[in-house]
Amino acid sequence: MYTYTFKLMFAKKKTTLDFMQCNAYIFEAIKDINAGLTFKRDGKSFSIEQLSKQELILKLTSKTSLTNPTRTISALTRYLTTYHKDVFESSIFNKTLFSIELLSCEIASSSIFEEMSDEDLLKAMIDLLYGYTATNNADTLARKKTISEIKKLMLPYIKG
Repeated sequence: MYTYTFKLMFAKKKTTLDFMQCNAYIFEAIKDINAGLTFKRDGKSFSIEQLSKQELILKLTSKTSLTNPTRTISALTRYLTTYHKDVFESSIFNKTLFSIELLSCEIASSSIFEEMSDEDLLKAMIDLLYGYTATNNADTLARKKTISEIKKLMLPYIKG
């Protein structure tokens, strides 16, 4: 199980809306999204970690690794701007409701490593090194850090 933690703030800096004012709409949206066909099929789920006036800490769990987990937040944006446009319209900036920061990405179970075949591992490493397209700075930094750690692990096995 993969767990992604995000910090969401409203995209419009000078909005008068805060998360405490609209928490009922957010809870409703998360409940409906989690119950939806796409999230059930893909084994994904949202939960609220922390809610304050200025920010929302949102946790996304997924059965599989997501190449771009921040795109999943679009389901929440779509729901809120479709069903509660009158409330959230004033907080939209540049066609975006939220400013999103990926705080962490964790693997909840070590059994994934035990079940992963050598071929799957090689494919994942090739994807990481050559097939990866980053969408934000946090993803790029995480990728570079992962590659650096792999190189350190490989040093004893490389004859040069």
